Amino acid sequence: MGKQRLLQIAGLIWVIVGLFLIYRGSGLYNLAVIEQNTSKETLIISIILGVVIGILKGKFVLSKTALRNRNRINQLVPPLSIHQIFSGAFYGLIAGMMVLGFLLREFNTYLGGYVVVASIYCGIGMALIAASSVYWKNEQLPPAEEVS
Repeated sequence: MGKQRLLQIAGLIWVIVGLFLIYRGSGLYNLAVIEQNTSKETLIISIILGVVIGILKGKFVLSKTALRNRNRINQLVPPLSIHQIFSGAFYGLIAGMMVLGFLLREFNTYLGGYVVVASIYCGIGMALIAASSVYWKNEQLPPAEEVS
């Protein structure tokens, strides 16, 4: 498996997870209306905020993470395998984010209801999709800055 293939798979994973989170978020919006009687105006504001903040987060925050991973993949020495698509620490972060997602859904009433959690889900989904563009670029990119 080549480096370009790993980059394509990584980008595809970010898009698929982003779409999944948006799908889950839309289900939470539905619960907000049915179970918590959320108004149409609140839904619209929540959706707009989730999308806008998500795209901005993807462009300015998560794209740096994707760039670091892209640079890490470009520095790998063949033979390459699929498990090298993300670093070991990143797999731990994924597990932590899954637990956080469960906690957000479970304790949604303390956070403002499903409408807030849905906005978070959709925002993170949009951010992942926006940041995935880093993986699709063919040109050499500058190294990502280290965050302290």
